Amino acid sequence: MVKHTNICKWLVFLMAMTLLALAPTAVFAQLATPIVVVNTYRLNVRSGPSAGHDILTTVAGGTELPVTMLSSDRKWYQVTSSVGPGWLHHAYAVPRGDFSNVPRQGLPTNLASGTNIPAGAPHVVVNTAYLNIRTGPGVGHNILTIVKGGTALAVTAIDSGGVWYQVETSAGTGWLNRTYTVERGNFSGVAREGIPAPPDLGSGTDIPAHAAHLVVNTAYLNVRSGPGAGHSIVTVVKGGTELLVTEIDSGGVWYKVETSAGPGWVNSNYAVGRGNFSSVSRAGVAAPGPREGAHLSGPTPRAVVNTAHLNIRTGPGVGYAVITDVPGGTTLEVLGMSSGRNWYKVQGSFGQGWLNNHYVVFRGDFSRVKVVS
Repeated sequence: MVKHTNICKWLVFLMAMTLLALAPTAVFAQLATPIVVVNTYRLNVRSGPSAGHDILTTVAGGTELPVTMLSSDRKWYQVTSSVGPGWLHHAYAVPRGDFSNVPRQGLPTNLASGTNIPAGAPHVVVNTAYLNIRTGPGVGHNILTIVKGGTALAVTAIDSGGVWYQVETSAGTGWLNRTYTVERGNFSGVAREGIPAPPDLGSGTDIPAHAAHLVVNTAYLNVRSGPGAGHSIVTVVKGGTELLVTEIDSGGVWYKVETSAGPGWVNSNYAVGRGNFSSVSRAGVAAPGPREGAHLSGPTPRAVVNTAHLNIRTGPGVGYAVITDVPGGTTLEVLGMSSGRNWYKVQGSFGQGWLNNHYVVFRGDFSRVKVVS
């Protein structure tokens, strides 16, 4: 009898230990599953995520309901109830479990990820909440998939316009607009559709000290045979290339530059001016003397133009007519400033006019500059 009692005690002990071993697993499973616990006396479950939707049922306090979706503003939970799916307000429920994989209403579900990217390889990082990946380089193409912000995508090609990048995703190869990304890695070997391959890229030439030149600030820039997009492409240069400037077209947008492939023209909107532009000839425009403002010194208030060309207007605002424009490096005496302090009234070989002081460097005694009408 004693032996039988000992066996029973041993079996009870084994069962207790088994239950204890299983308990953490059960608790973990409960914590991992996204649920809400109703923490009010009774709570309405509605047909949609707002108080204006119909009431499907009412549940008692303490009821646990699985969560299947969040509203776009995260204030409503879609749950599974005894009458099917419905919505309840988050203020009257306590969340439990892991919500990281719960979809959010109105957001894309066909999301893709990036692929493995070797160290230093050209890639982009998406810097908007979500970005469409399309079947071709343009918004007219179908959406292949969608990627979340922060996704890193390997770049395999660039379209001829330099705006659309071909990338690798877990859903396959597609195209994205680079405007919504940040570039990482070395792009020098990336093929570009419709332009010479990287081995045929041009480079700059020797640039004398302080000479007028441009620094390319886009991934690639076409150098053309004339001042306009309608002219043929002479060569293509990479971002960061420095190009000696020899002439500026009458519109002030196209600059003639020297490259390893010979002279050509580039659009200055995709480059930054450096050096002294005062002696660069401009087609159809009478250039001011190279020593414009050279006599100004000491405390005399003066502005030194630090952009390629700057408009001089009849009044302090872009709505006023342009009198002329002056090249970078020109020094003009400052006669006064606008009440907003962002326009200077200046004097030069053209007479008197106004310029925006965001594009100049001030020299001299600023206390002498008074507000003028």
